[in-house]
Amino acid sequence: MTMISMECSDCKGVNKVNSFIFRVRKKTGLEYTCEHCGSNLNEGGVKLHKKSRGTDSQKRSRKQEKRLARDLGGRVQPASGAGSAKGDVRVAGDVRAECKLTRAKSFNLKLSDLEKIEGEASGEEMPLLHLEFQGVSPHKKYVVLPYWAFQSLMEEQ
Repeated sequence: MTMISMECSDCKGVNKVNSFIFRVRKKTGLEYTCEHCGSNLNEGGVKLHKKSRGTDSQKRSRKQEKRLARDLGGRVQPASGAGSAKGDVRVAGDVRAECKLTRAKSFNLKLSDLEKIEGEASGEEMPLLHLEFQGVSPHKKYVVLPYWAFQSLMEEQ
């Protein structure tokens, strides 16, 4: 659903409008009224901007993060860790994960990516890098983790 903001030419109020419904109402002659003053937006409304849902890559990344959070029993970090809550996915006290995906058949793994997630994990959390190759069928998924975390997992068995 794509939302647009329409400014009413009468009261200058901003209305959030479903763009599909707005176009249908305009084409059929039905009014789309301002939620502030009730005037007809079809006649004088000014389109301000279209609210973007993101690029295809961003949508794929969000889906990857949601799948990993579901699989681990954790949650997706707000804004993909851009704020104070770092990492893409977190299981509080257990795991801190960074997600990467590619449509290619190769991925350039950088030490800085690994060090970043390791630095963001608290002392008890296991840092991991979740890689997803979407350029092959079926998709391939891998996890990269520090050697100390691997040893810890092996000792538990």
